[in-house]
Amino acid sequence: MTPCVPDSGTAVVTLRDHLVDILESKDFSVSEKDGYLYGSRDDISVVVLAASDMLMEDVEDFISNVSDFHGRKIVASLSKADDGVQGFLQKRGVHYWGREELEHEIGNLQLQTVSGGIGKSLLDDIISDDFPQRLSEPPEQSVPIIVESAGDLAERIVKPNFMLEDIKHLARHEVQGYRFDLDLVPHYLFHYVLNLEGGKQRAGIVAVNALTSQLETWRWGFELVDSIDAQHTKREPKIDQEKANELAREEIAKEFRSFTETVKDYGHSEIIERKRSSKDPMMIDPKGLVYLPVWCIEGKNGAMIVNSSSGKIISEHLHGAETRQG
Repeated sequence: MTPCVPDSGTAVVTLRDHLVDILESKDFSVSEKDGYLYGSRDDISVVVLAASDMLMEDVEDFISNVSDFHGRKIVASLSKADDGVQGFLQKRGVHYWGREELEHEIGNLQLQTVSGGIGKSLLDDIISDDFPQRLSEPPEQSVPIIVESAGDLAERIVKPNFMLEDIKHLARHEVQGYRFDLDLVPHYLFHYVLNLEGGKQRAGIVAVNALTSQLETWRWGFELVDSIDAQHTKREPKIDQEKANELAREEIAKEFRSFTETVKDYGHSEIIERKRSSKDPMMIDPKGLVYLPVWCIEGKNGAMIVNSSSGKIISEHLHGAETRQG
């Protein structure tokens, strides 16, 4: 058989081309600067390094060059990254896409082209993971619609968007699931506003898991309801509102410095000036108990927990593999 030889006029599709297609499929405007791909959409931004080889020097340069970039950061390569490189990226909050992740994204994009449907993308997980510092900064008295709808500290439920059939489809590929339980996990919600220097503010929603006492940052815009039709188990809180309030204040305080430091270099010496904010540095408002529905799945190949609102995998344990935390 005569081997297939590409026509000399056929353009070679590169990893960069695939990454552009992936970003554009999610309605990002894409540009290139200094060898990096930049995607922007509304208040979300992404920068991507398409690396031919996963060299620590290239990764370190990328981290340094985009240190002032406040959006999501992705390093993508078809070459395998060793544990040292992956650990380095993880510690600095940079997402790593290797061959497996890229094959998933490219295959998902091709299926969308064929079927016209929108499949689950790894990029969805990245851009849904919003932290307060990445949110736009609303005026001091601005309160998210989600919080206003909670009303008089009533117990409410985050509306699930991924129901049993969706989860079965996901679990079939991940763990070959055979048992699916929907649990309502209690969280104490707090809306906070930080007063920064220069009259700026930073606002956000922090949720304290009432079972584990762990803190999570929740993004704006999810919907609260009084009840759900799906069969579920409601978990009872293990800590009270007062303890959750204390934990929330401690965690938010770590993210905020009531003093700002200005370093002035006089050649022979440096002087550090400290200035206290003129306003109360933190305002925190409790918004009651909210239940987050999560799918607890057992399967032939392992177990996983999935956020029923966002579809994000919270944790996953494959038999013979390490646990992945989402």
